[in-house]
Amino acid sequence: MMYKKKMMKRILALILVIAAAIPAVPALAESYRAVVAGESLTVYQKAALTGKTAELPACTVVTVTATQGDVARLKYSGRTAYAKLSELTTLEETATHAVTNQATKIYAKPSTTSRSLDVPEGYELGVLYAGNPYAIVQNDGALGYVLASDLTIDSTGDGEDAGDSEEDGDAQDGIQVETYKATVIVSSLPVYKSASTKSKKLGTLRAGAGVTVYAQNDTWACIGKSGKFGFCMLSGLENGEGKEDEDDQLEGAVQVTVTASKMKVYKSADTNSKLLGTLRKGVTVNLISTEGVWAYIELNGRYGYCSVRALTDQSSGEDDGGEVIDGYDPLGTATVIESSASVYGSMNSASATSTLKMGETLSYYGYDSTWVLVGRDGEFGFMLRKSLSSISYAELKLEDSGAGVLQLEKALLALGYLDTVPGSNYTSYTSSAVERFQAGAGMSQSGIANLATLRVLYSGNAPESELLRSNLSNGSKGESVTRLQNRLLALGYLSRESSVDGDYGSTTANAVRLFQKTAGGSETGSADSKTIRALYNANAPQLPSGQSPADQQTSSGGSSGSTGNTTTIPAGLASTTSSYSSGMSNAKKLEYVIYVCQQQLGKRYVFGAAGPSTFDCSGLMMYAFGKIGIQLQHSAKGEGYNDARPKISSKASLKRGDMIFFNTVSDGDMCDHVGIVLGNNYFLHAGSGAGKVIISSVASGYYSRVFSWGRRVLQT
Repeated sequence: MMYKKKMMKRILALILVIAAAIPAVPALAESYRAVVAGESLTVYQKAALTGKTAELPACTVVTVTATQGDVARLKYSGRTAYAKLSELTTLEETATHAVTNQATKIYAKPSTTSRSLDVPEGYELGVLYAGNPYAIVQNDGALGYVLASDLTIDSTGDGEDAGDSEEDGDAQDGIQVETYKATVIVSSLPVYKSASTKSKKLGTLRAGAGVTVYAQNDTWACIGKSGKFGFCMLSGLENGEGKEDEDDQLEGAVQVTVTASKMKVYKSADTNSKLLGTLRKGVTVNLISTEGVWAYIELNGRYGYCSVRALTDQSSGEDDGGEVIDGYDPLGTATVIESSASVYGSMNSASATSTLKMGETLSYYGYDSTWVLVGRDGEFGFMLRKSLSSISYAELKLEDSGAGVLQLEKALLALGYLDTVPGSNYTSYTSSAVERFQAGAGMSQSGIANLATLRVLYSGNAPESELLRSNLSNGSKGESVTRLQNRLLALGYLSRESSVDGDYGSTTANAVRLFQKTAGGSETGSADSKTIRALYNANAPQLPSGQSPADQQTSSGGSSGSTGNTTTIPAGLASTTSSYSSGMSNAKKLEYVIYVCQQQLGKRYVFGAAGPSTFDCSGLMMYAFGKIGIQLQHSAKGEGYNDARPKISSKASLKRGDMIFFNTVSDGDMCDHVGIVLGNNYFLHAGSGAGKVIISSVASGYYSRVFSWGRRVLQT
């Protein structure tokens, strides 16, 4: 038994030696990795070696995908280009054993200024290429760069197995050395770095994948695929060529976003082929290649064809491919994501010619790991890659909804620009937050989350709101106080829109104190920057149930009985129109809107909510009128100043079904609250003071005093 165990150990060791002797050429694909052998490599846009795009430095690793004569088509950093084949050297796929002869560093790039890892003397590495001054090494499966002078390379090429030649020779009877094609026949087949399940797992092959077997024993097979090598269980393979693994095509794929409302995906580039499914707007996919009007894409391991136009926002005109300069077509557009970024005359940081500000968008024509060739106003220049973003995002605007909006609102909240609780509907609150962000970034303030805005927002360089650095306390006034109060209202520490007045008084101080107590902070009542940051954190706690908001006992906001607040419909004012059809008269449509509102009586008031279980005032109107196909803004101010709807200046002239507006906040406008008129001086609304959907009276008291005007949505 001991002899058999020793024999198996020798067999496995010999398989490793055989693997080391496999030629470094790709087994299942024409592509292979190569390295820039000289001081630099010029890469071009066209196979005729015209249209220079970049200079790649010595020791840069690229993938050669095809050759013709002395011309190589290659990929680097996800882009395709052309260069002289004679200026490239094949990168060995099997590493040669080496150790460091002194303490040194492993660099992420062939540059001593790049990110690095300190390693001690005697550290073992695998060398794939020994150049000057760098050697390309493998460290735990990752590529890195070490100064060649700091390494002692094993000249035998066999590492620690070199002394076992006699015993290994005895073991050769247990090994078959034969190259053949094989197919994976199990649902998933793990591939390991060496012939042991305890070694590093390199990946998993799916059923049907094709590989090349170079050597095997009764248990293990040494395999190669797409220029990479490893070991798998022989029982998971069957002799015979398998299908091409589509995952290999993902190398160099570009992430793009579906910008059409719906995008059909077909099995082949033909609308008559099998329909694989439909993707909705905002979904991100991998773009592998394009052919005419078709794009070949991948999503979650599934492949298909769709229209190229479905992946391009044709309406925004922001990423339409950019300008053609001197006959060269751009690869796309990129947006500046730093507060200011220099444009250089050459790939040299000492050659700055101008500066662009954050949010500016321009065309780009090529890039490497450091530099981007850009064009603007008919002129070429160079910019640092870290200063730009070319990621594609779907534009978002008012009335859009979905996961993209939720992601947007979460990002705006984290930076201190959104005052409400993040949701999936793009409302007027979202638009205001986007405007504030655009102002903070020095961009045009449209309130639309366009491509440039989203690139900056998600870049990691987006500026924070000044509010997060503020210190507010009793006596403070202005927009920052108003925003703080809105945030407290959204979290329940204030309950009335009338409490949002831009004046930091005792009520606001008490609300802040309530939040500090709930969040576990010092109960000072002052909103220092630490408190404000906690308020705008995604995990900021809402007011616990059973506790009263800071303004619940105050009289402003119409909580007294003089308003006639009730959830019971006064006699004769209930609507009995419980269904809707487009052929109804306007009067009947309004009755159905009132019926929808009736069904919400008693539901909880939540700032920024638009149903179906919670509402704020404009959210209730938007929800109810939306049932008859009328789209309203999620904003009392926006609808109150909408002159497309007739203005009703006196309470006496209001009709059933009109919207009614109130000036409940001391600010620059007259429309802070909205409801729907029922008649006999009653109106239905989502009241922040009552904390729910109620019916109130405008005949006298608070709502009579703060009445502004009405708007007629439908003529009857």
